[in-house]
Amino acid sequence: MRKLSVLLFSCLLGACGDDADRGEVITRFNHTVGGANLAHDEIIYTNAAGNEYGVTRLEYIVSDIALETAAGKRVALADFHYRNAFVGATRNVAAKVPGDRYAALHFTFGIDGAKNETGALPSIDHYNNMAWPTPMGGGYHYMRMEGLFRSGDGVEAFLTHTGPSGGGDYSFDVSLPIDLVVAGGEWEINVVMDLNQWYDTPAIYDFGDRGGIMGNADAQSTLRDNGNSVFAVGSIGRHDHDAHDHGEEEVHQQAGSDHDHDQPAGG
Repeated sequence: MRKLSVLLFSCLLGACGDDADRGEVITRFNHTVGGANLAHDEIIYTNAAGNEYGVTRLEYIVSDIALETAAGKRVALADFHYRNAFVGATRNVAAKVPGDRYAALHFTFGIDGAKNETGALPSIDHYNNMAWPTPMGGGYHYMRMEGLFRSGDGVEAFLTHTGPSGGGDYSFDVSLPIDLVVAGGEWEINVVMDLNQWYDTPAIYDFGDRGGIMGNADAQSTLRDNGNSVFAVGSIGRHDHDAHDHGEEEVHQQAGSDHDHDQPAGG
């Protein structure tokens, strides 16, 4: 009887069942280019089309982030998340989850078409700056990647802007297999975006062949399809509070304007 009373008291304090094993899962979004860490504004990368390029801006939105247990139950982590590759404070998504074995991480790259409406996200600068022009359908960009590539004896700009072009839905779902057992404590899942994969498979994407992109359904479809190989899981394990953000580079960026987004400028 005494043991039963102690057990009941422990449950009342929240130390019984899943609550006893609840832990924090931190999902970190990292970036590489062909296995090398992403650097700002350096023309040091080469894609499958042979374009030598560098990146000056990379920002995107992921939504409906969730873990899936080995038994198939989904546990939501966040409705949406903004990531700027050159602002370390945007790197992580953290959430408390029940103790369990988790077998997959899911998210949507961009925002599902039914949800992607102007004003659907909080009215703060980084979401407002991701607005897709109203004359082109409204809603929000999925991604704004910009930079320079070598062309002849000079350099040209490329713009890889993805979003709901003409009201179409070019977002896509990402499902990444993991093996994570949460039993209290803090845990970390490192997700890696390889930028070169946007321009590789199944279609080679050449910056020199692309003019305006935001109203180009073919370009949007190509990038959506290529996006299926962009993300992978890196390391998984206990969260290390002392770890540094290797490869993360803080850069001040201007908000930019949509007025010239659909002008011929490469990708």
